[in-house]
Amino acid sequence: MNHAIILAAGQSQRMLSSKDKLLIKVANHPIIYYALAAINDHDLVDDITLVVNKTNRDEIVKIVKTYKFNKIKLIALGGATRRESLSKGLNALMQKRKLRPKKGDLIIVHNGANPLPSFHEITDAITIAAIEGSCIVAHEVKDTIKKVKNKKVEETIDREDLRAAQTPQVVEFSLLERALKNAEKTPKASRPEPTDEAMLLEAIGHKPAVIPAHEHNFKITDREDIERLKVLLGEAPEGFRVGIGQDSHEFATDEKERSKGLVLGGILFKNFPKLEANSDGDVILHAIFNALSQSLGEHSLGFYADSLCVKEKVTDSKKFLDIVLKKIAKEKFIIGNVGLMIECKIPKIDPLVSQLKKSLSKILAIQTQKIGITATSGENLTSFGAGKGIQCFAIISLISGKEKKNAKK
Repeated sequence: MNHAIILAAGQSQRMLSSKDKLLIKVANHPIIYYALAAINDHDLVDDITLVVNKTNRDEIVKIVKTYKFNKIKLIALGGATRRESLSKGLNALMQKRKLRPKKGDLIIVHNGANPLPSFHEITDAITIAAIEGSCIVAHEVKDTIKKVKNKKVEETIDREDLRAAQTPQVVEFSLLERALKNAEKTPKASRPEPTDEAMLLEAIGHKPAVIPAHEHNFKITDREDIERLKVLLGEAPEGFRVGIGQDSHEFATDEKERSKGLVLGGILFKNFPKLEANSDGDVILHAIFNALSQSLGEHSLGFYADSLCVKEKVTDSKKFLDIVLKKIAKEKFIIGNVGLMIECKIPKIDPLVSQLKKSLSKILAIQTQKIGITATSGENLTSFGAGKGIQCFAIISLISGKEKKNAKK
């Protein structure tokens, strides 16, 4: 049988947070959920013993019940060190008559703080351990490694044979039992405290097999690791909004109106005909308005513009945009980036991109590098591609001022 022991008894000392890192939610689930799910759902794992501490026990028990992790048969309290927690978990398993491991069984040890082990590396580690007696997963070391003493480099270590160990680490039961007993009887003064199962095995002369860890299999140690996990799991940062906007107008048919020129992105292009509208018809600013307003949960442009155009005779789209820009400032958001997709035959957009970006950068108070503009004629399949008007789609992100401040730190 293959018995898993998941270690979740650490104190999160390097997290510098009062909250247990395993209970911090990412993408709507506590971090430990992902490790439990990966091991629980693997078809080569028969049962799981979960090792917790007194502080997180009740919360983790709730998680187990909520998500019905049916392979978790035992929950044990851990010790002050990883080795002690592993020993307590293994002892709890050995005392359970129906689960008691025997010689030849495999023990799959995994960190609760390694949320994303892949199905294939778990499979391979188990398969190879069944042949070799043990197997660990590890990353190749890509950085240049220096040995430092008294804040000075003593030597450069050849990284060719170096690996950064992760979990799962799989060990044959009797071999792990012997390694743990050896560690218990060895005086502490003569040995470093083991930080993984491989160290325990090395101490009795056993050499574990090593396979590559998946690139997303890493241990959550500090806040940066949590941010990385958020990205991998597709969680938008707190204080992040996205809005999509669209606007379109046909070209004016009246020659007097057409001769007023085309307004795009706050720029007047006199050589192109004006768009039919009560305002200046700036489809770019109108689409941007709708995207910004949508991201705030507010109204579309027409809610404001119809009144302004008819009653106050306002035609400058920049003044319309001021309405939503003031709302953004009041909500303490800033614009993250702007993406525009324009469909038209007239004018050719690509030659105008530089001018448009410069103008929008000034209007929206963002860098030109954060503005993307692409265009298509749509193979003349629509009225816009046929040259009868212009359509613009905008997608915009907003970041809270607080998030921006933290990012700079």
